[in-house]
Amino acid sequence: MNQQNGEWLAGNSMGEVAPLTDSMRGKLFRDAFNYFLSKVVPGLMGLLSVLVFVRLVGYEQYGRYAVVFAFVMAWASGMAGWLSQGILRFQSQWREPGEAENFLRSAVAGTILSAAIGGLAVGIAMPAFGVQKGWPLLISLGLLGALVVYTVAIARFQASLRSAKVLRFEAVRSVGCFAIPVTLLWVTRSRDYRLLLLGIALGYTLPLAGPIFSRAKDHTEARHSWRPSLSIGQRKILGEIWRYGWPVGLWMLCQQCLSVSDRYFIQRSSGYSEAGVYASMYDVIVRSFSLLFMPITMAVHPLVMNRWNAADGRQALGAIRSGVKYQFLMFLPIVVCLVGAAPWVPRLILGKVNLQAAGIVLPLAVGGFLWQVCLLAHKPLEILCQTKRMLAGILAALAINVAGNWLLVPRYGYRASAYLTVASSAGYLLMLYVLTPMEELG
Repeated sequence: MNQQNGEWLAGNSMGEVAPLTDSMRGKLFRDAFNYFLSKVVPGLMGLLSVLVFVRLVGYEQYGRYAVVFAFVMAWASGMAGWLSQGILRFQSQWREPGEAENFLRSAVAGTILSAAIGGLAVGIAMPAFGVQKGWPLLISLGLLGALVVYTVAIARFQASLRSAKVLRFEAVRSVGCFAIPVTLLWVTRSRDYRLLLLGIALGYTLPLAGPIFSRAKDHTEARHSWRPSLSIGQRKILGEIWRYGWPVGLWMLCQQCLSVSDRYFIQRSSGYSEAGVYASMYDVIVRSFSLLFMPITMAVHPLVMNRWNAADGRQALGAIRSGVKYQFLMFLPIVVCLVGAAPWVPRLILGKVNLQAAGIVLPLAVGGFLWQVCLLAHKPLEILCQTKRMLAGILAALAINVAGNWLLVPRYGYRASAYLTVASSAGYLLMLYVLTPMEELG
């Protein structure tokens, strides 16, 4: 059993995992390059945002922003995750014009439902945990809605293999999420973290404005083509997406709760300033790994699903194995460089020397890398629709993180949270090793 679980990553002499064909490899590299470009601008703008936001509002206000944003992002990921992952998994099965239209209507209905339920959950949970209450909660609800719609839109482009469209959306979104908050802070002469949240909500809405306006105009001119209720076939499609996707959505909620747990326990134990220091270090380092490695994951995912849906399981596993291999090859020189550069990283991020912050550079880097590997390592469970096993694994990782933060942060500060990032990702990989039924992949 254990030997089988490792074969899809390591390969074997019997050739059970087929190498990629030249055309498949070319498609993987082209899409990875487009997705890399779609991450370059957002990644660089995201890194710049952290550096600028910390200096504009200070550690304390940035800490408040980081806690609230992580909380909203967790709920948005959970609410949109079931639908976005279902779209990536099933959209390629509904190719005929009529089927595609039914799938789109089902996705729109799911988006509206997700935003409504997520808004209700955030409206109750955030005041209950003392994270935010009163009128500022409206900003968080607007941000949640924008995140849900944007996530679903990007998933549809990915599932259609329209990587160039993802590139354009991500470029507009990333520039908006930097320029709008900075403009609001400059115009109001304020250092209030809520302006950051408002600006980012507007930034996520910006690339959606054109398509939403165009679609609304089309619906006005052709009202007969859209009905207020779903047909039986459309409800069936939405039900299929839900059955596959709800464990994935809950998985995404749990995965995002890892950073919520870090920041919540740090601010509870040491205050928002310490949470701001940790969050800024985490955001820059982990986001950097997303910039470098996520393009591989984004290119591999639709390729794997398309090959599996075409009954070509060997090519699907070959794509996963190649993606993991490329990630490892990229990580080795990065970690060597960070060993020597670790003392200088906090000065770049925080604007001053901070020896305590320097101590979390390497564990955050390793943790960030391992989570990128996890996103590919659980693909066999996704294609087998064994998403409940993924959920079991992430629940174990979250338990490690929450229990560790609760016990260790009061004594060791945010350094404990950084090492728990490594522990939780390693725990998830171990659970995948145990839970993946390779014999079912053929």
